[in-house]
Amino acid sequence: MSDRDALADLAADYARCVDRGDPEGVAACFAPDGVLRRVDLAAGGKLLSERTGREEIAKAISRMTYNATFHFVGQQQAEIDGDTATGETYCLAHHLTVPDDGSPATDFIMFIRYQDQFVRLDEGWRFAARELHIDWTENRLVESV
Repeated sequence: MSDRDALADLAADYARCVDRGDPEGVAACFAPDGVLRRVDLAAGGKLLSERTGREEIAKAISRMTYNATFHFVGQQQAEIDGDTATGETYCLAHHLTVPDDGSPATDFIMFIRYQDQFVRLDEGWRFAARELHIDWTENRLVESV
């Protein structure tokens, strides 16, 4: 497998683990001291959160309160330099909320560009840092669940 394919697989694994509710799987996509940040570009680049290390990342993912998520990973650009790389990965992230009171379900959509720093470890390519840049968001009513 080429390095580019391995980096694309890592981005896909991250999305799959989030969607499957697997916080440890998400954390395993990171180097042991990896960093996950959320940045709101619509709010002028405001840092919304920062988690460092696999334990903190897994804990943050386990706190998600959506009924389901669906990440659609798009194009990825990467610059590889030996055992490190930088890149950008596009993603549409859907977040389903189904209220208990019978009101309509909603889909909170995040239009994301991940700014990634990668490192090759003995276990393969991992995120050294992943910044989730939110370009904009949208809320939609869901017709059926």
